Amino acid sequence: MKRTARWLLPIERPRIALLLLALGVLVMIVARLFSWPGFATHDTVFITQEALRGEYTSYHPVLNALLIRWLAVPFESFSIYTTLQILFCATLYLRSATLFARMVSRPAWIVLGVALWAAMPSTYLYLGMIWKDVLCAYCLLFLATQVLQSRQTGVLAGRADAVLLGLSLFLIVATRHGMAINFLLLPLAIGVRQLWAARPYRAAFVAAVVGWLLMSVVTASPLVKNDVAHLSKLKISAVSGPFLGMVANRSGYTSNDPGQDQALAARVFGPDYAEKYRPDYLMNEVVLTDPQELDEAYGLILRRTARLCLLNVSQCGSDRLQMMLATLQPSTAFGGMKFYDLAIMENCPTVFGMDPDKCDVLERFERGERPGMLVEFQRKFVSRFVDTRGTVQNVFVWNLLPAFVLLLALLVFIAPGRPLWIVSLFILMQMVLPMATSMANDFRYYYFLAPLSTLLAVFVLGRAVHGRSFWRDRPTQSSEASHV
Repeated sequence: MKRTARWLLPIERPRIALLLLALGVLVMIVARLFSWPGFATHDTVFITQEALRGEYTSYHPVLNALLIRWLAVPFESFSIYTTLQILFCATLYLRSATLFARMVSRPAWIVLGVALWAAMPSTYLYLGMIWKDVLCAYCLLFLATQVLQSRQTGVLAGRADAVLLGLSLFLIVATRHGMAINFLLLPLAIGVRQLWAARPYRAAFVAAVVGWLLMSVVTASPLVKNDVAHLSKLKISAVSGPFLGMVANRSGYTSNDPGQDQALAARVFGPDYAEKYRPDYLMNEVVLTDPQELDEAYGLILRRTARLCLLNVSQCGSDRLQMMLATLQPSTAFGGMKFYDLAIMENCPTVFGMDPDKCDVLERFERGERPGMLVEFQRKFVSRFVDTRGTVQNVFVWNLLPAFVLLLALLVFIAPGRPLWIVSLFILMQMVLPMATSMANDFRYYYFLAPLSTLLAVFVLGRAVHGRSFWRDRPTQSSEASHV
């Protein structure tokens, strides 16, 4: 127990350790009570269907369905799954905060950052949500903290951090598509020579690579159906918003080949695409079915979108802005991201906008597991803090304020190229890139990362206030190892 406490908390500052521990435990308890047994999303439904049937597809990384099959199906409840998720994510956050505190001479700033994280209502909703992006967000924060520690102090901590690093690397690449670049980039940022020289880190990195390869082999095996067409249709729907919006409402848009635009839209979305067009990208049905044609259409739409946006900057920008604001409208979707309370079991078709038979997949799991007083608390919480807020409040209070403060602090206080600047920019880019490149109204990733940016924002502000004295002297390898 003492060894665990020494690893988790900066014991050389007992008061800071006590505050961090108290805040962490508070978040774990409140998140567990508030979200019991968990919140579901569209992805939860599809992944749970796969787990129940034992029939897996490549639409989502197969590990997501396997985790539900191992941690939820045997118990007919998501409560164990979400409890482990809350504990793991909060541990990653506390450990990140601890590493930050060890790097600075004034750790009270770190306590402030953790307190802001604990005070954000969105923290508690997301921790209990059955969605791969929750795990990825906290793993990315921990990995980014490892990069900062390596670059700033020249030292990597001991075996426990190495284990968390290996787990985090494996989870980001095995639970979410498109994370391969982060899987390769973060170890490079830590330092290949330094990473390889430390035996625990070398072993953790090799284990993560082996795990990724094994999951790739499983995905390529006959056990997993390669659902290329489904994924390609979703990719086309996600990127086609500006293109289809301009072509379907042809008055006023400029094109170097309108006939080509219209022919492409008719081929992909059907001849009546203009009449059926809706701003919500999921409402525009892709009629193509052949995987090769779908891939070709995806590339064509991307290229045409780039050209049309250059020729119609205001229209394209307006489309992006409208789509982003649509995700931030007040609703029980908590800023546009629809979730389903598994304890209340009400109005699943209304929440998800799908047939009741698809909602039946969740019916076997939860039957009012949460005490009535907690259900009432959750409803009052949503009514008080979510339903009554407008777009501006949702933008700045729920999602983007921490990221905005962090960006402003970087621009004003930190010289480009510094380790802290690079790590902060990395976290910000994880939020910006999906909005800039995924061209859909599914800007969900910043929901999870925004609360985490509070820690970095406060860290940057502390550095700005105290200057170079904010950093502690570089520890030696032996002194750092003594904390592990």
